[in-house]
Amino acid sequence: MNGQESLDPDRSMWDFIALQLRRHRRARRMSGAQLARLIDRDRSIVSRIESGTIPMQRDHAEIIDREWDLDHLFTRLVKFAKERKSDEWRLGDLAEQEARATRLRLWEIGLVPGLLQTPAYARAVFSVGLVGDLDAGVETRLARQAAVFNRQRPPEVSAILNWVALEQPVGSPEIMRDQLAYLLEMGELPHVNVRVVEKDAGVHVGYDGMLELLTVDARDLAYTDAPQGGGLVIDPADVQAFEVRYDRIGHVASTTAASRAMIKRALEMYQ
Repeated sequence: MNGQESLDPDRSMWDFIALQLRRHRRARRMSGAQLARLIDRDRSIVSRIESGTIPMQRDHAEIIDREWDLDHLFTRLVKFAKERKSDEWRLGDLAEQEARATRLRLWEIGLVPGLLQTPAYARAVFSVGLVGDLDAGVETRLARQAAVFNRQRPPEVSAILNWVALEQPVGSPEIMRDQLAYLLEMGELPHVNVRVVEKDAGVHVGYDGMLELLTVDARDLAYTDAPQGGGLVIDPADVQAFEVRYDRIGHVASTTAASRAMIKRALEMYQ
């Protein structure tokens, strides 16, 4: 089944947009390459929009509406699609995107990021009631890690932790020792960088919540989590705002060397 055949305009506004784009393009006897030149993008972008692989962007919609004299048709459709939270673009889940990412940037306030957790640490985190089945939760987390780090060409990973993650015990002292030792071990890999925001950095934009930035197919996405539900962010303007936030967190984080020294000192606390 090709991308067009799998689209369901009754289920998804994004699918409806993809099908409408193809219909209007063909009605004008325009090739995908010609449309790509119209919006100043590669031919592959048009193909991926029409197959539902990526969503149409507002600036592309505005160009198409203007050049095809559509009276803001696609601009309005994109606006409605973005406003319908129950009709989110079919990105798939976070783990699926991590498995495809070439770059990951992580920020956590009070815990070690999931991708860098040991099995025992993950189990201790889940045991507070985050999942119903502890074994399944840990297994899923380990599978997520394997999909990222066990590739022939793993992604570049930059992780920034808050000092709380080092000083707040999760489970037993042994679990914390192993977790901090694992952080140091992972930080020695050429494609993994681990830094820490020290306590004296004070309050900063990172306290708004955890953040993950993913580069997938040469395109940046963001993921945020919250008690009322998080999700993947795809709009370029919104993603850029999260990138600025991540950069500001990085501005107050310690250097890699200073962060390693900090993790070593914290490790001694659990001896």
